[in-house]
Amino acid sequence: MDPAGRRHSVPALVGLAAALVATALWGFTFLGPAAVDPVNVYYLVLGRYAVFGLMSAVVLATRRDRLRALGRRDVLKALHLGVVGYIGFYLLLSMAASVGGGVLASAMTGLIPVMVSLISNALEKVFPWRSGLLPIAVIACGLFLVNGGTASLGTAGDGRDRLLGAALGFASCVAWSYFVIANRMILRRTVPAPDNAVWTACIGIGAFGGSLVLLPPAASADGTSPFADAGTLLPFLAWCAALAVLGSWCATWFWNIASKRLPATVMGPVIGMEAVFGALFYLLWEQRMPTAQEFWGGLLVIGGVFFSFYVFDRGRLPREAEERRGRGARVG
Repeated sequence: MDPAGRRHSVPALVGLAAALVATALWGFTFLGPAAVDPVNVYYLVLGRYAVFGLMSAVVLATRRDRLRALGRRDVLKALHLGVVGYIGFYLLLSMAASVGGGVLASAMTGLIPVMVSLISNALEKVFPWRSGLLPIAVIACGLFLVNGGTASLGTAGDGRDRLLGAALGFASCVAWSYFVIANRMILRRTVPAPDNAVWTACIGIGAFGGSLVLLPPAASADGTSPFADAGTLLPFLAWCAALAVLGSWCATWFWNIASKRLPATVMGPVIGMEAVFGALFYLLWEQRMPTAQEFWGGLLVIGGVFFSFYVFDRGRLPREAEERRGRGARVG
C-alpha cells in the first residue's frame, strides 16, 4: 500500500476503534435490568435518561456559542435522533419482548447489522454486493448463535403473538437502523462539522424528552419501586448514573466519532459486536464460561466485523487512487 493509502486508512482505523468502544459500552447496558432487579425496568430507563439529559443540559449551558453555531434545524435533527434511536427502539423492543417473548425479541436484533449494511450500500455503493454479502452473512450466522440459535425460533404464546412480536421486533430494528444511517448522513453533510459534545448533548436532551412517555407504564407495571428503601434506592441511583455516563453519553460520543469516519456499511456490521459484548458482560456477571454455541457465535461476529472492514478498505482505496489520478490529469 502506498503512503497516501496508509494516510487514508488512519481515519478509518480510528473510526473502527471508536465504533468498537461504543458497542462495548452499549453492551454494558444489558446488565442494567439484572443489576437492579426486582426494580421496575421502566424506572431504570427513566433514571438513566434523566441523568443523560442533565449531563447534556450542563454541556449545552457551557457551550452556548457552539450550540448557536449548530442552528435550530440541526438541533431539531439531533433531538429527533435521540427520540427515535433511544426511546423508539427501546419501547418497540420491550413491546416485542412482552408479546412474543424475550428470546424472540433478542434474536430479532440480529437483523440490525444486516439491515444497516444493505440499506447503506444501496445508498452509498461502498463495495460490490458480491463482496459485501459474505461478511454480512457471517455476522448474521454468529448473531443467530449468540441469540439462542434454533431455540430463538420457538417462544411462548400462540402463533399470533409470535407474529406480532416479530413485527414489533422488526420495527425496533428499523428505528435503530434509521438512527445509525441518519446520524451518519447528517454528521457528514453538516458544514462545518458540529461539535461532538454539543451534538451528543442534543441527542441526550431528545432521549430524555422522549423517555417521559414511560412515566405511565412505570407507575403501572409490575416490579419494585426504587424508592422502597435506602438499600434499593442507592444501588439503583448508582446504576442509573453508570448507564447514563458510560452507556449513553460516552457511547454516543464515540459513535459520533465513528460516524464521521466510517460508512454505515461498515458501522452496520460493527453493531453486531454489541450483542457479543453484552453476552460477555452477562457471562462475567453470572460467573460462567460461554457455551459452545455462544463461543463460536461470538467468534463469527468478531471475524465478520473485521472481514467487512477489510472488504471496505480494499474497495475504497483503489477508488480514491483513481480520483487522485484523475485530478492530477486535469491539473496537468
